[in-house]
Amino acid sequence: MKRDKMEYKLKKALDHQRFEHTLGVEATARAMARMFGEDEEKAALAGLLHDCAKCLPLSQMVKAAKHEDIDPVMKESKALMHAVAGRCLARDVYGVEDEAVLRAIRWHTTGHADMTGLEKIIYLADMIEPNRKPFPGLDMLRELCMKDLDEAMHAALLMSLEHVKEQGKTLHPDTLAALTYYEPQLEC
Repeated sequence: MKRDKMEYKLKKALDHQRFEHTLGVEATARAMARMFGEDEEKAALAGLLHDCAKCLPLSQMVKAAKHEDIDPVMKESKALMHAVAGRCLARDVYGVEDEAVLRAIRWHTTGHADMTGLEKIIYLADMIEPNRKPFPGLDMLRELCMKDLDEAMHAALLMSLEHVKEQGKTLHPDTLAALTYYEPQLEC
Protein backbone atom coordinates (compact mmCIF):
# COMPACT_ATOMS: atom_id res chain seq x y z
CA MET A 1 0.00 0.00 0.00
CA LYS A 2 1.30 3.46 -0.86
CA ARG A 3 2.03 5.98 1.86
CA ASP A 4 -0.79 8.38 0.88
CA LYS A 5 -3.35 5.58 1.20
CA MET A 6 -1.87 4.57 4.56
CA GLU A 7 -2.10 8.16 5.74
CA TYR A 8 -5.73 8.38 4.59
CA LYS A 9 -6.64 5.19 6.49
CA LEU A 10 -4.75 6.32 9.60
CA LYS A 11 -6.49 9.69 9.58
CA LYS A 12 -9.82 7.85 9.76
CA ALA A 13 -8.63 5.32 12.38
CA LEU A 14 -6.94 7.73 14.80
CA ASP A 15 -8.12 10.80 16.67
CA HIS A 16 -6.58 14.11 15.62
CA GLN A 17 -3.98 14.27 18.40
CA ARG A 18 -2.84 10.67 17.80
CA PHE A 19 -2.62 11.30 14.06
CA GLU A 20 -0.43 14.38 14.61
CA HIS A 21 1.74 12.35 17.02
CA THR A 22 2.09 9.66 14.35
CA LEU A 23 3.32 12.16 11.77
CA GLY A 24 5.78 13.51 14.34
CA VAL A 25 7.12 10.02 15.03
CA GLU A 26 7.43 9.34 11.31
CA ALA A 27 9.52 12.50 10.76
CA THR A 28 11.61 11.98 13.90
CA ALA A 29 12.30 8.34 13.03
CA ARG A 30 13.38 9.30 9.50
CA ALA A 31 15.77 11.95 10.85
CA MET A 32 17.21 9.58 13.46
CA ALA A 33 17.67 6.82 10.86
CA ARG A 34 19.60 9.24 8.64
CA MET A 35 21.77 10.24 11.60
CA PHE A 36 22.56 6.67 12.70
CA GLY A 37 22.87 5.01 9.27
CA GLU A 38 19.62 3.04 9.38
CA ASP A 39 17.17 2.67 6.50
CA GLU A 40 15.15 5.90 6.39
CA GLU A 41 12.19 4.41 4.52
CA LYS A 42 11.82 1.55 6.99
CA ALA A 43 12.07 3.97 9.91
CA ALA A 44 9.49 6.31 8.39
CA LEU A 45 7.10 3.42 7.68
CA ALA A 46 7.42 1.99 11.19
CA GLY A 47 6.99 5.49 12.64
CA LEU A 48 3.90 6.13 10.55
CA LEU A 49 2.23 2.85 11.54
CA HIS A 50 3.51 2.39 15.10
CA ASP A 51 0.20 3.49 16.68
CA CYS A 52 -2.18 2.22 13.98
CA ALA A 53 -4.09 0.17 16.60
CA LYS A 54 -3.94 2.75 19.41
CA CYS A 55 -7.54 3.97 19.15
CA LEU A 56 -9.15 0.52 19.03
CA PRO A 57 -10.93 -0.89 22.07
CA LEU A 58 -8.83 -3.41 23.98
CA SER A 59 -11.07 -6.30 22.91
CA GLN A 60 -10.45 -5.48 19.23
CA MET A 61 -6.70 -5.22 19.86
CA VAL A 62 -6.69 -8.70 21.40
CA LYS A 63 -8.78 -10.03 18.52
CA ALA A 64 -6.45 -8.49 15.92
CA ALA A 65 -3.48 -10.18 17.60
CA LYS A 66 -5.14 -13.54 18.23
CA HIS A 67 -2.35 -15.48 16.51
CA GLU A 68 0.41 -13.73 18.45
CA ASP A 69 2.03 -14.91 21.65
CA ILE A 70 0.50 -12.48 24.14
CA ASP A 71 1.17 -12.60 27.85
CA PRO A 72 -1.71 -12.02 30.30
CA VAL A 73 -0.36 -8.64 31.44
CA MET A 74 -0.49 -7.34 27.89
CA LYS A 75 -4.05 -8.56 27.32
CA GLU A 76 -5.16 -6.31 30.17
CA SER A 77 -3.43 -3.11 29.02
CA LYS A 78 -4.33 -0.95 26.02
CA ALA A 79 -1.04 0.89 26.49
CA LEU A 80 0.91 -2.34 25.92
CA MET A 81 -1.48 -4.28 23.70
CA HIS A 82 -1.66 -1.66 20.95
CA ALA A 83 1.93 -2.44 19.90
CA VAL A 84 1.22 -6.15 19.35
CA ALA A 85 -2.08 -5.39 17.61
CA GLY A 86 -0.34 -2.66 15.60
CA ARG A 87 2.16 -5.18 14.27
CA CYS A 88 -0.73 -7.36 13.09
CA LEU A 89 -2.69 -4.48 11.54
CA ALA A 90 0.43 -3.17 9.80
CA ARG A 91 0.82 -6.59 8.21
CA ASP A 92 -2.83 -7.53 7.61
CA VAL A 93 -4.46 -4.17 6.86
CA TYR A 94 -1.62 -1.96 5.61
CA GLY A 95 0.24 -4.70 3.72
CA VAL A 96 3.63 -4.38 5.42
CA GLU A 97 5.74 -7.48 4.81
CA ASP A 98 9.11 -6.29 6.09
CA GLU A 99 9.78 -8.14 9.35
CA ALA A 100 12.18 -5.45 10.60
CA VAL A 101 9.42 -2.83 10.32
CA LEU A 102 6.87 -5.13 11.94
CA ARG A 103 9.25 -5.88 14.83
CA ALA A 104 9.92 -2.17 15.37
CA ILE A 105 6.17 -1.60 15.68
CA ARG A 106 5.80 -4.59 17.99
CA TRP A 107 8.50 -3.46 20.43
CA HIS A 108 7.89 0.30 20.53
CA THR A 109 6.15 0.22 23.93
CA THR A 110 8.04 -2.32 26.02
CA GLY A 111 11.37 -2.64 24.27
CA HIS A 112 13.38 -5.82 24.79
CA ALA A 113 16.98 -6.87 25.32
CA ASP A 114 19.38 -6.41 22.40
CA MET A 115 17.14 -4.29 20.18
CA THR A 116 18.06 -3.53 16.58
CA GLY A 117 18.91 0.02 15.55
CA LEU A 118 15.50 0.40 13.89
CA GLU A 119 13.69 -0.87 16.99
CA LYS A 120 15.57 1.61 19.19
CA ILE A 121 14.80 4.45 16.80
CA ILE A 122 11.04 3.79 16.85
CA TYR A 123 10.98 3.34 20.64
CA LEU A 124 12.83 6.63 21.10
CA ALA A 125 11.12 8.60 18.32
CA ASP A 126 7.80 7.77 19.99
CA MET A 127 9.04 9.40 23.20
CA ILE A 128 10.72 12.51 21.76
CA GLU A 129 8.69 13.56 18.71
CA PRO A 130 7.95 17.32 18.59
CA ASN A 131 4.25 17.02 19.48
CA ARG A 132 4.98 15.06 22.68
CA LYS A 133 3.56 16.65 25.82
CA PRO A 134 6.55 17.83 27.89
CA PHE A 135 7.69 15.59 30.74
CA PRO A 136 10.67 15.76 33.13
CA GLY A 137 13.85 14.81 31.26
CA LEU A 138 12.43 15.20 27.75
CA ASP A 139 14.99 17.80 26.64
CA MET A 140 17.85 15.70 28.01
CA LEU A 141 16.46 12.61 26.24
CA ARG A 142 16.18 14.51 22.95
CA GLU A 143 19.85 15.50 23.27
CA LEU A 144 20.91 11.91 24.01
CA CYS A 145 18.93 10.68 20.99
CA MET A 146 21.17 12.79 18.77
CA LYS A 147 24.37 11.32 20.24
CA ASP A 148 24.06 7.67 21.28
CA LEU A 149 21.14 5.27 20.86
CA ASP A 150 22.20 2.97 23.70
CA GLU A 151 22.59 5.81 26.20
CA ALA A 152 19.26 7.20 25.04
CA MET A 153 17.61 3.79 25.43
CA HIS A 154 18.95 3.45 28.96
CA ALA A 155 17.68 6.90 29.91
CA ALA A 156 14.30 6.28 28.26
CA LEU A 157 13.89 2.94 30.00
CA LEU A 158 14.70 4.52 33.36
CA MET A 159 12.06 7.17 32.64
CA SER A 160 9.57 4.43 31.80
CA LEU A 161 10.39 2.70 35.07
CA GLU A 162 9.73 5.90 37.03
CA HIS A 163 6.48 6.55 35.12
CA VAL A 164 5.21 3.03 35.80
CA LYS A 165 6.17 3.29 39.49
CA GLU A 166 4.31 6.62 39.79
CA GLN A 167 1.19 4.88 38.45
CA GLY A 168 1.57 2.11 41.00
CA LYS A 169 2.06 -0.52 38.32
CA THR A 170 4.72 -3.15 37.68
CA LEU A 171 7.24 -2.81 34.88
CA HIS A 172 6.57 -5.26 32.04
CA PRO A 173 9.14 -8.12 32.00
CA ASP A 174 10.29 -7.17 28.47
CA THR A 175 11.03 -3.62 29.62
CA LEU A 176 12.88 -4.92 32.65
CA ALA A 177 14.92 -7.20 30.37
CA ALA A 178 15.75 -4.21 28.16
CA LEU A 179 16.80 -2.10 31.14
CA THR A 180 18.97 -4.92 32.48
CA TYR A 181 20.55 -5.32 29.04
CA TYR A 182 21.43 -1.64 28.54
CA GLU A 183 22.89 -1.04 32.01
CA PRO A 184 26.03 -3.20 31.53
CA GLN A 185 26.40 -1.94 27.94
CA LEU A 186 27.11 1.54 29.26
CA GLU A 187 29.73 0.41 31.78
CA CYS A 188 32.17 -0.70 29.06
